[in-house]
Amino acid sequence: MKFNRLGWYVQRLRAMGPAEVAHRVAEQAKRARWRGDRRGWAAFDVGDGPLESLAAFGDVLRRPWPAEVEAATRSAAARTRAGTLELLGVPVAAGAYAPGLWALDPVSGRPWSSPDAYCFDVPFRNGDGRGDVKFVFELNRLQMLHPVAALAIRDGDGDAARFCLDVVLSWMEANPPFRGINWLSGIELALRLVSLGLVVAAAAPHLAAAERRRLRSAVAAHGFWLARYPSLHSSANNHHVAESLGLLVAGLLAPDLPAAPAWRAQGRRGLLDAAKDQFHADGWGAEQTPTYTAFTLEMLALGGLVLRNERDPYPAETWALIGKAAAALRSVTDQNGQAPRIGDDDEGRVLACPPDREPRYPASVSAALSGLIGEPALAPEARDPHWRDLLFASPGPGRSLQGVAHYPDGGITVIHDRIAGRRAMVAFDHGPLGFLSIAAHGHADALALWLHLDGEPVLVDAGTYLYSGGGAIREALRATASHNVLTIDGASQSATAGPFNWRTKACTRLERLQRGDAWSISASHDGYAARFGYRHERTIARTAQGFAVLDRLIGDGPRRPVEIRFHLRPDLAVAIDRGVATVSGSGGPLAAIRCPGEAALSLVKGVDGTPPFCSPAFGVLRSGQEFVASSHTEALKAGLVTQVEILPAG
Repeated sequence: MKFNRLGWYVQRLRAMGPAEVAHRVAEQAKRARWRGDRRGWAAFDVGDGPLESLAAFGDVLRRPWPAEVEAATRSAAARTRAGTLELLGVPVAAGAYAPGLWALDPVSGRPWSSPDAYCFDVPFRNGDGRGDVKFVFELNRLQMLHPVAALAIRDGDGDAARFCLDVVLSWMEANPPFRGINWLSGIELALRLVSLGLVVAAAAPHLAAAERRRLRSAVAAHGFWLARYPSLHSSANNHHVAESLGLLVAGLLAPDLPAAPAWRAQGRRGLLDAAKDQFHADGWGAEQTPTYTAFTLEMLALGGLVLRNERDPYPAETWALIGKAAAALRSVTDQNGQAPRIGDDDEGRVLACPPDREPRYPASVSAALSGLIGEPALAPEARDPHWRDLLFASPGPGRSLQGVAHYPDGGITVIHDRIAGRRAMVAFDHGPLGFLSIAAHGHADALALWLHLDGEPVLVDAGTYLYSGGGAIREALRATASHNVLTIDGASQSATAGPFNWRTKACTRLERLQRGDAWSISASHDGYAARFGYRHERTIARTAQGFAVLDRLIGDGPRRPVEIRFHLRPDLAVAIDRGVATVSGSGGPLAAIRCPGEAALSLVKGVDGTPPFCSPAFGVLRSGQEFVASSHTEALKAGLVTQVEILPAG
């Protein structure tokens, strides 16, 4: 799908109010004034002076490391130093980290920009034969240096610190201020500043005055650009949180710079605001996706740790808000530390250990906050070992969950139950499409459900695949047919308008909730009301053997085909016999799905690039499978019940 620049601007303008339009016009004027500036690093030569090591990256990393954390970190560090990288699953032959590396798209091998191109002139939304722009962004966050720098801090390893410093200097040589792909997005600058903070903590004892002066110019340029172009209004999502963290780090690294106190204050204020703005009142993440919630919480956790060490801690009310959000995130992880893939997931991390893609990232962040806040209830039952555990004093495994966790503002209910001797986690979405007017990372999944059994995902989301490089597949994976819910005439409840925007949005309403052993929940949405004359209502209720899903259409619209989909994890075996779909994993049968009545039942499997798709990780696309009950709107007026029976183990 070719990127339609004019269409994107039209839809983007529709999402803006007058204040944002005025802000964007002023921003464009500021951008224009810097287009001709070619002074490069000389414009930010602030002279020699202090370059502070953040205490948060110091003494903690010098404590004893658990063996499994040390082994994983050393393995990652060795790959980085050998120049054999893998970022978001894509091999990157970094070699000696020569300056020519940094603008290259690792998928096509073609550069994203010339060394002289003004950053805001780079057409990053149109790959034109390149891979997704996230791949080059991932490289230029410099997060492959994290494990090397962490070990260098721990061991006082001057050679490892020198390696990190040389990579940063190579990056600076290839990326003079505001030229090329790597200066156009504030979140990238912010995460690069976190990387720079780690490198400074590792290299500070070994820096010559000239090298310290160059690193100070990097801090000055990054801080200046972040403060100049904040993500505001409809863009004030996780990008704004990252920019706040970046400004805080910049202000602390070079505290003598004239702008440093303002950066520090602006960054701290932005993080305090984020604890209020990025989560609903009940704690559920406003972007409607567990992984972006974890990403935002990791930024807030690192900011809180940094400020605590700087004797300027968050106030108690901010920690309370963070704790509530962390509890909501914990509630959506199963016994194996896995969270359902709801909405977008681009695998963004604040503290990284590539090539580890961290499939249990929300659990790791929950554990980090459990240690940082001192709240054992936030600890998940399982997670992957990571060097972030050391910074936050992450505890061991936590307790199991049982019961109904209901988030009326965020619009999700998560049920942990024991059924037929198995541990079941059921999540039901009855919330808003996404955050702010563009709902950038939401999916058209109102009334969708997810099911995990004994720590194995069974009913799953189709995933994310790619962002700007995803084209028609990106649009399809956000649409309703890629989720466990009902469609009318193949239409999506909410209509997309480009990779991060929507033309129409379904609105949901909670109808009823019953807690306890006989739990049930009912909700509805209006996404089909204008086009077809129907409101979709779904009820999920506990039964003796599992749960029942009642779908009903309310209204008097025309007769149209209806399909109810249940996307199953692709490696599960599914057999349909006499109207029953039996789903089996490696240990035998897991569940039986029955859809009585006049619905026609089928199992649809993707073949050779045809839907359904499944994207288990960013940049990965596989064939999926779905159990489909086909009927029509007249039949759904009376309601159609799907029975999900949980089968005993063994």
